[in-house]
Amino acid sequence: MPLWGASDAVEDKPKHFTDAEKLNVFATNEGWVKKTTGTGGRAGRVFEEVIVAIGGLSTSLNLADITAIDWNIDEFDKSDGGTLSVTVTFNEEVEVALDGGTPHLAVTNGNQGTGSGRGPHNLLYASGSGTNRLTFELAIAAANAATNADDVLSIGENALALNSGTINELSLDKLILEEGTNSDDSTDEFLRLEDNLNNGFLTQGSNTASTITNSAAIGTAAGTITVTA
Repeated sequence: MPLWGASDAVEDKPKHFTDAEKLNVFATNEGWVKKTTGTGGRAGRVFEEVIVAIGGLSTSLNLADITAIDWNIDEFDKSDGGTLSVTVTFNEEVEVALDGGTPHLAVTNGNQGTGSGRGPHNLLYASGSGTNRLTFELAIAAANAATNADDVLSIGENALALNSGTINELSLDKLILEEGTNSDDSTDEFLRLEDNLNNGFLTQGSNTASTITNSAAIGTAAGTITVTA
């Protein structure tokens, strides 16, 4: 079996990474890239390293796909309330647009506690546009009737919905510019790109919609949260 995917038929991230490391691995047209955050004197800086160089990889993989869904919380207490938070990981960087609506992710409530009719809980997109990891959140007030003690919260198949928003792949091409670069080219296209300068890279948006479906297995792998009193 190949050690990494390089086509739409085989999209596996490099197998030598752990599941946790794969969350920060994504495809570009340069190849498989790993994102890391600096420490010490480089704290707060983000670095992207091409781990496996494969020209045109992002194009070969076709649409960006969901590869993992994870809870960002370990517990939820009905009495205290709190924020349900989940991160969806793609195999390519994606961009979220909220012009028509806000994408959301449905969390299933099994209603194991007293009563019935609770859920699904729709977690709204909160952050992550421009990366391969999108976070969805829903704040629930203390003692709110949305949950009861012993309810089991889980993530099912095809949990993500656009809700009239969009989740598109980022452009496959990055132009390297130095911070503060100016141009005599005053075309609308250049100025639009120049406004998107980020960490020395110029990233152009895309109209290619990402795949937002997920298998039941991906939802199951996220695990569950049991509500406490």
